[in-house]
Amino acid sequence: MNDDVRRVIYGTIIGFLVVVLSWLTLIYISACGFTLSCYRATPLVVRTPIPTLIPVKLAAPTKFVPPPPTPTLLATLPPESDTPMPGEPEVDIARPSNPGGPGPAVDLQGDINKGKEIYVANCEYCHAAEGKGGLPNPGTTDGTVPELNPIDPTLVNPDYKTFAYNLDLFLEHGSVPEGSEPTRSMPAWGDNKALTPQQIADVIAYIISLNK
Repeated sequence: MNDDVRRVIYGTIIGFLVVVLSWLTLIYISACGFTLSCYRATPLVVRTPIPTLIPVKLAAPTKFVPPPPTPTLLATLPPESDTPMPGEPEVDIARPSNPGGPGPAVDLQGDINKGKEIYVANCEYCHAAEGKGGLPNPGTTDGTVPELNPIDPTLVNPDYKTFAYNLDLFLEHGSVPEGSEPTRSMPAWGDNKALTPQQIADVIAYIISLNK
């Protein structure tokens, strides 16, 4: 092999090595810059900061208090003891001789016209037409059947349900008038099932209408 061929071969090898070194140098500079530590080649680790837990004072749990029960109609009506409210004058309200509380009629809506028909058929014999009363009742203290028009003023109340309560006690349980041997007594229309609760409510409505 002559010298010219050797020069070409050696020149090619040297040129190839120069190109390779130049390429590696370019890659190093782009990755690490002009430093020997090459910190830029270190992968960047993204750290999520740990949240700081701040103690919070929670409010003390409140004790559950159940709501008061809805008052029923009977709870709003006056008790049989008729205890007056503070500041009100004491009134001795008329009550039947037979014990017992109000019946279901006080919760019903009465019909005045039907009540009048029931009154004429069952009550007019003792209390007279339209409750005018005055019929004799031997053996009683006053000698007559109590009138319903006007009725005993202690039974009257501007509140309809209270008025109905006072009348219902007599209609439900009946009453024996004061005296030695009364000839006529108030029947227990409710206890004896002689009248239905609705019929009693109708009679109550009619009597109240007579005492406007």
